[in-house]
Amino acid sequence: MDPAAQPASYVRIRGRVVRVTTEGAAEHIEALAQKYLGGSYPWFGGRDQVRVLYVIQPERISSPRG
Repeated sequence: MDPAAQPASYVRIRGRVVRVTTEGAAEHIEALAQKYLGGSYPWFGGRDQVRVLYVIQPERISSPRG
């Protein structure tokens, strides 16, 4: 069966945080909202919140299918 046909499938990625920044974080979440919600990010909790971007170096990737 085509994995794309099973929307409940997932991939687990384990790694370590190599960078933490606020630069570009609000723009990043906005781009994700556009892609997955089809519109602007709704800013749950208010626009005064600070968004943080975590960059993770993958060390192990696995899925239920092996």
